[in-house]
Amino acid sequence: MGKKNTHKLKELLNVLSSKKVSGDVDLSIKKIECDSRRVKPGDLFVAIEGYTEDGHKHVHSAVKNGAVAVVAQRNGNYKPKAKVIVPDTREALALLASRFYGCPSKKLKMVGITGTNGKTTISYLIRSILERNKNQVGLIGTIAYWIGEEESKAINTTPESLELQRMFSEMLKQGIPAVVMEVSSHALVMHRVDGIEFDVAIFTNLNHEHLDFHKTMDAYRQAKGLLFRKLRAKGGSGVINMDDPNWRYFGQQAGRECLTYSINDPSADFFTTGYTCTPENTLITMATPAGEMKLDFKLIGESNIYNALASAAAGFALNVDPQIIKTGLEAVTGVVGRMERIQAGQDFNIWIDYAHTPHAFERLLKSARRITKGQLLFLFGCGGDRDREKRPLMGKVAARYADGIILTEDNPRSEDPEAIVKHIMEGIEEKNKVEVIIDRREGIQRALKTARPGDTLVLAGKGHENYQAIGDKKIHFSDKETVLELLSSESAENASENVDSSEGGK
Repeated sequence: MGKKNTHKLKELLNVLSSKKVSGDVDLSIKKIECDSRRVKPGDLFVAIEGYTEDGHKHVHSAVKNGAVAVVAQRNGNYKPKAKVIVPDTREALALLASRFYGCPSKKLKMVGITGTNGKTTISYLIRSILERNKNQVGLIGTIAYWIGEEESKAINTTPESLELQRMFSEMLKQGIPAVVMEVSSHALVMHRVDGIEFDVAIFTNLNHEHLDFHKTMDAYRQAKGLLFRKLRAKGGSGVINMDDPNWRYFGQQAGRECLTYSINDPSADFFTTGYTCTPENTLITMATPAGEMKLDFKLIGESNIYNALASAAAGFALNVDPQIIKTGLEAVTGVVGRMERIQAGQDFNIWIDYAHTPHAFERLLKSARRITKGQLLFLFGCGGDRDREKRPLMGKVAARYADGIILTEDNPRSEDPEAIVKHIMEGIEEKNKVEVIIDRREGIQRALKTARPGDTLVLAGKGHENYQAIGDKKIHFSDKETVLELLSSESAENASENVDSSEGGK
């Protein structure tokens, strides 16, 4: 272990344009913390307001634990050696953390992806492209955080700024030159990515989501647009989905010419001239500024065609050779919980997907319909304590495309799952399509027994998640594990019945 760096408080405070300082600014700061429980002697504590906890309530505890300096939005009778009052501690935390770790993002190739849907898959596709370009890549997103070969559990799609800057610093220490990260709208408005300049900013799409937080679609769009204001002044490139009606807005936020992509608009820089979907792959012919690219793409569905286009455009923005882009895209065989195919010997298709918005449902079900010979069965629920307006809209889309629907629980949190289901039902006119089975395991079991040869069963909402949030607890639950377990037990049951039948005929 090398010697830990310390920083003078006054040097750190130079990054804050608006502040009121009292006390000793010549203090040496060992590290920055925003959780009072983690504070050690010599630390700087930043009091931030969270969803459920206000850090200002814990300033006394932080000082007692050894914080020599406190940055806060409100003054109080706490007495560290230095006190700094700022207008916004979240913004201050991001800037202080970046300075503390030596502004690591300036030395990294930074790719940020924002939009309602597609962020996770695109991040994995770009990582694959860069790895085949002989780059080690850091990955930060919904499923996990990766620093080299080290994986850690993702708490938020985009971590708090302090953790983010720490990870960037660690990537540099390990010689990792590039980072691909999902950038959520929450992260953008809560200043988690302040102080970061991006080499590439990607906009996927904007659909009804997170209105419990943003309140209006316009506020949601403005939040997403902030990413494009963080492009590097020199050399930063925007990549924008031209098929989304908001695409011009994001170009305006970038303040420069951006690369565009589209499924079929030939005025885009990247567009498809043809594609064929099967249950195993998607064959895509893509027009690019460097000529035609033919892909044997292992991910299926319209959403993944968009993801391939966006990733190819990002590769071009990063000056990667087109052949390496093609190889990188074709090398990805799947992304956990994203149109993930489950094959355990059954004679019907099973797909697990994280889709949890009306627009994502529409793309998912349209894609599933294209590869389905028989009936299309759809199992889903909606999360509790989240955007309630989208529930009947999701029900409406499900009824439009699916032949049979099983409504079940998702992450009900503090809400009654039956009340959530009733809310979804408000958007469904064809009630005869619907079966309500609140227990998700029982719902999946029923769906598996219902499916016939040639059918497709889609399980939506949970994707990669391996838990259910019920009340204030997280209980282990995985759609994939449940499906495989039930298929295995059914297979064993059938084998047993066949033996019994054979013996009975002797």
